[in-house]
Amino acid sequence: MSSINDRTDILFVSSYLSKYKGSLCVSEKLAVNLNDLGYNAQLVSRFRNRLIRIIDIIFKIFISNAKCIHIDVYSGQAFIITEVASLLGKMLGKKIIFTLHGGALPDFYPNHRKRIHRAFNRADLITTPSKMLLLFFNDKGFDIRYIRNSVELEYFPFNRSTVRPFTLLWVRAFDPTYNPQLAIQTLIKLLGKYPKATLTMVGPDKGALPEAIELIREHKLEPYIQISGPVSNRELYKYYQTHEVFLNTTSYESFGVAVMEAAACGIPMVSSKVGEIPYMWTHEENILMVDELKPDLFADAVIRIFESPGLAHKLSRNARKKAEEFDWQCIKPKWIELLRGFDEN
Repeated sequence: MSSINDRTDILFVSSYLSKYKGSLCVSEKLAVNLNDLGYNAQLVSRFRNRLIRIIDIIFKIFISNAKCIHIDVYSGQAFIITEVASLLGKMLGKKIIFTLHGGALPDFYPNHRKRIHRAFNRADLITTPSKMLLLFFNDKGFDIRYIRNSVELEYFPFNRSTVRPFTLLWVRAFDPTYNPQLAIQTLIKLLGKYPKATLTMVGPDKGALPEAIELIREHKLEPYIQISGPVSNRELYKYYQTHEVFLNTTSYESFGVAVMEAAACGIPMVSSKVGEIPYMWTHEENILMVDELKPDLFADAVIRIFESPGLAHKLSRNARKKAEEFDWQCIKPKWIELLRGFDEN
């Protein structure tokens, strides 16, 4: 067995833009946790510009002494990083781990089958925190290992004593994938019955913020909606703990870090029934799911929580209980076992 001084150095490859987004992504948190265990985990790249980021990734792979490259896999243009990093890593004789994160990967697959198979076949190991992605790619002939993402429970304590009534919270990037306008339209539906209802929107702009602001102005919603921008992980709990309902309006979901953080803090959740959500959560037990991306349906679910304290309490307690299964102490043994296998080869 390897000692702490000769454990595998790991180069984590993805877009690490927490400086701009406000919160750490899953792999950034994993790297921190592994460093605490004595591994030497490094991150590339933090450049915002896509071309510079790819150049930086290529350079760092070339000069890195890391025996192992961990690559976050997403669909769309981000898949280029997977292709470039895995090809270069393989040429240099490094071990390669893929972790599948992109909730849109199943939709991406039919038109990019050859690219995906070519890249995936370079990996020594493929993991995912998503049972949805696990089942999809197992069916395509790949051996995928399920390893959950972890949530830092110490940063997301359970506390429902400071909740303000009729307050909605939305925490995602302002990106079309996450449908920020749907959250705004849901508030519009609610204001007819609950004139004191408000919405707080937290997250960085990824192109959809101007359209959201235009919708707010069109309906004169400035007094009812607060846009907070990016918020750091260590400050997010203040939002989760003080709002009555969390809205998850995404079109795709491979895990749902924000959903897990909300659950840890015990805020009752209303979510679109997409991707990993129905695999991880149970309707009426620890979340309310909406079958279609329609504001009427989201508003109806929110009203149920507003008007049923018993339901809100049940969703809150059960969501926190579920989140506790994703504590790092529960996930840590899986990564130690995985990396120990690389150490011994």
